[in-house]
Amino acid sequence: MSSLVNSITVPEQAYESEARQHSIELLPVNGKSQREDIAVMQTEILQSPSDEQETSDYFMRRRQPHQEPESPKEDESRALMYGTEQNIDTFPDGGTQANLVLLGSFIGLIADFGIANSLGAIESYVSLHQLSNVSKSTLGWVFSLHLGVMYFGGVFFGELFDKFGSRRPMIAGTLITCVGLLCTAESRTLYQFILSFSIVTALGTSIAMSPLIGALSHWFLKKRALACSIATIGGLVGSAVFTVMLQRLYGKIGFKNAIRVLACICFILMAVSSVLVKERTTTRNNDEQEDVEKISVQRKVVNYFKGALDFSIITDTKFISTCLAVFLSEVISMTTLTYLASFAITNGISDATSYLMLTLVNVAGIPSRLLSGMLADKYGRFNVMCLSSTLTTIFIFGLWYPAHDAKLLYAFSILFGISSSAVISLIPACTGQICSADRFGKVYGTLYFFLGFLTILGMYFATLVIAEGTVTNYSNFVLFEGALSALSILVWIWARYCSVGWQWCKF
Repeated sequence: MSSLVNSITVPEQAYESEARQHSIELLPVNGKSQREDIAVMQTEILQSPSDEQETSDYFMRRRQPHQEPESPKEDESRALMYGTEQNIDTFPDGGTQANLVLLGSFIGLIADFGIANSLGAIESYVSLHQLSNVSKSTLGWVFSLHLGVMYFGGVFFGELFDKFGSRRPMIAGTLITCVGLLCTAESRTLYQFILSFSIVTALGTSIAMSPLIGALSHWFLKKRALACSIATIGGLVGSAVFTVMLQRLYGKIGFKNAIRVLACICFILMAVSSVLVKERTTTRNNDEQEDVEKISVQRKVVNYFKGALDFSIITDTKFISTCLAVFLSEVISMTTLTYLASFAITNGISDATSYLMLTLVNVAGIPSRLLSGMLADKYGRFNVMCLSSTLTTIFIFGLWYPAHDAKLLYAFSILFGISSSAVISLIPACTGQICSADRFGKVYGTLYFFLGFLTILGMYFATLVIAEGTVTNYSNFVLFEGALSALSILVWIWARYCSVGWQWCKF
């Protein structure tokens, strides 16, 4: 007791005394020194306030549970999957706000992707009524231009999302989409359908697409593929509902009122989505402010286009290979959804059954899209796309080509919906894997800029193969689809190789 009092009243003597005591080797008890408690007490007395803070931090760290460091293999996998992100640990990957954004994206994509996935329900009707005197190859321009404009606009509207956030693009996209649909309802001639549906409606969906998809990359990283899968299920739900709804409304209230009902539903869905979807990272609206009075309108447009298009990534083989792979998978998916019903009708199947097949494709894709997102986060996004392309090729050659009755077409519709459902959901995840979140809108838009041109060409070549729409023409069309699908396998493997080589890993 007296030694403790002396150590308190005479700090220097206590320090020297303790130093001599610690120079004596003591036997450990349960891995701890017998003098540890005394040393801690005296250290607290002798140290300055700054030293006290350092010591406190030291012992707080000692009390924390031990965390095993990641193995070199885990470090390598983490670097390959998320190496383009600068602040990996800041992504919520869940929570109330992130889940609300996911819900808003899901609701918005019911309308946005639902329209694009319902092209078959519109094509099969107008080809027999308003545009019955127009050839298949000419009519195909309506739907190829719709997809092309939708994708092409992504490059410019992706920059809008990066710069201004989600609210303004969502409001503009909602209004333009609904105006386009209302004008489509009044259309009677080819050029009217091109103006209203191929251009105006497609522009609206293109504007809304960037924030609906891009916002997910702000809130999710490790679960990004799963989040995209859940959100894009909205497109499948919308397509399944819209296809059945339009088929029934055509006979009851006519084409014009059926499209008006579709426009009202899309307005409500996209309005709700506009409230829920928001960005997480800071927008660039206030960065590098320019003197607007000294810059001409022409200069502003040029600067905007330069900011919208990421020239640095155009020469990147990772981007080029991913763009080509996405193009092939997208064209296969969209041409099948557009012409499957017409294929069935040409082979003697009733209109109602043909529309049902489109519904089966979308319904079968709902659980599959969710599963593909989970598998992609666990085994790698590009790996799952390689598998998806392989299965799609097998189903096209094994079921669709020999199918001339309802049974085989039912089987193909279900299995194709399962195998191809990963395409739409994993494209954003694959794109996010070759860029960081703050550049996602620009890179995603650049991808769809090129995809717009390529899709127009792909859809147009498909209509050339269909030609007059005979049974033989449609059989050749199926072979064309199978060849593209087989090529997509090779291109997805190439895209994967450009990023990680031939090594087997999670990518």
